[in-house]
Amino acid sequence: MHALAEVKRVLRPDGQLLFVEHGLSPDPKVQAWQQRLTPICKRVGGGCHPNRKIDDLVRPAGFDIVQLQTGYLPGPRPMTFTYQGIARPA
Repeated sequence: MHALAEVKRVLRPDGQLLFVEHGLSPDPKVQAWQQRLTPICKRVGGGCHPNRKIDDLVRPAGFDIVQLQTGYLPGPRPMTFTYQGIARPA
């Protein structure tokens, strides 16, 4: 992703990326709903993609994830599974 590449470019070598993002649930039933809702969310949610596995985006962008917590926030499960973590440039 372009945004993560830009973060890596401007981040100090000893800096860290703190992230909180909703994304793909590990539950197959919730994933099915996330797949169905993504086209709608992209249009009305400013390009939102609730079907992305966030750690699978951060690592290939050149970061090492040093801390990661996942789980549901209150609300509809297809929209509330979150990834919270800390990453450093690899």
